[in-house]
Amino acid sequence: MKRHKRFNLKALAAGLTTTALAVCSSFSAHAADPVKVGYLIPLSSSAASSIGRDMSRATHLAVKHINENGGIKSLDGAKIELLEADSRGDPQVAITEAERLITNAKVSALIGAFQSSVTFPATAVAEKHKVPWVVDLAAKKEITERGYQYVFRPTQVPASYNANSMVEFVKYMNGKTDKQAKTVAMLYENTDWGQDMANTLREGFKKQGLEIVLDEAYPPNTADLRPLVLKVKGRKPDVVTVTSYAADAVQLHKLLAQMRVGGMAYIGSAAGQIDSGFIPLVGEKTANTVFTTNGWAGYASTINTPFAQRFWDEFVATYKVDPNELSVSAYGAMWVLKDALERAASADPKAIRDALATTKIVGTDVTKLLGYDIVIDATGQNTEKRYVMQQIDGKEYRTVWPENLAAKDYKIVWPADTSE
Repeated sequence: MKRHKRFNLKALAAGLTTTALAVCSSFSAHAADPVKVGYLIPLSSSAASSIGRDMSRATHLAVKHINENGGIKSLDGAKIELLEADSRGDPQVAITEAERLITNAKVSALIGAFQSSVTFPATAVAEKHKVPWVVDLAAKKEITERGYQYVFRPTQVPASYNANSMVEFVKYMNGKTDKQAKTVAMLYENTDWGQDMANTLREGFKKQGLEIVLDEAYPPNTADLRPLVLKVKGRKPDVVTVTSYAADAVQLHKLLAQMRVGGMAYIGSAAGQIDSGFIPLVGEKTANTVFTTNGWAGYASTINTPFAQRFWDEFVATYKVDPNELSVSAYGAMWVLKDALERAASADPKAIRDALATTKIVGTDVTKLLGYDIVIDATGQNTEKRYVMQQIDGKEYRTVWPENLAAKDYKIVWPADTSE
């Protein structure tokens, strides 16, 4: 009888231990549940799909690196689960997908969606549902000027910053050399982004005393832009600005070269001209006539830490192309969200929102890679980002302005050789 009683006590003790372990295991598993993040990006049916691909690659790589580095440590190592949706460059598709990710998938946050015309309406869905959205690269200024509390833009600034850099660069070259640019032709797609860029360029060039001899918008994905380039040639501008995504930028720059439009410089706007396919598609000879703004100062200036080198080496090894500003910004945006998740110590959207609103990332591996700090203001905007100007040299983008960030081993070619 005593043996039987002892057996029961042992069994009871073993059972209680097993139960306790199961309860602890249950709490541990719950604490480490993945944090679901919705990701909208154009992957098909859009002029921006090639850029969307570059950004998607970098975003997935950031998630991989975050998860391999221990996940969200304040959440017991919870991994980020990225739920990607193809916006197709269509605002209505993005709105529908945002609703689905929030109401059905129950994501804790959203990231994306690159294009301003898509991001602007889709972020309204996140605001309605009180789910934070980290804007990766959309530049429409009103995205962070609507009084929204759940929309944040840490790795991009309004298009006016980009356009002002183009104007300031021409002013700088006019003051540095005796070869003065006096006339400008502006080509831009008739989207929110294109119009925002054009409005600032128009005002800026006029203030600098440059004559705008052509101011022309066109529908994106136009099959034949030859008539537009003929107009440019007829006006004989000193400078041609091209605000286009990859497919249009490739076609326009090829035509500018083939039709021998000439002039002193073709200046791009950090979109199609920095797409990973741009140089291969237009050829080095044509690419070497192009200047372009860039929100990233490039390899020589920023790839100087083990963190940055890991990003660069793995991106190149996996995708066989160099990262560009768009992929660097996308990679950085995910790390900004990771920082907020760590400080929130919660997958609750409100807690993440509150953490994002107080973001201040200064002098870290992430900001060294990006080339600028991240301090979110009351509107949800990071105002620390700045643009540089680069000249394409062979297969490389050489930073030439401002002087403090210019490549020390490269001398700017101005005017660019646009005659051939």
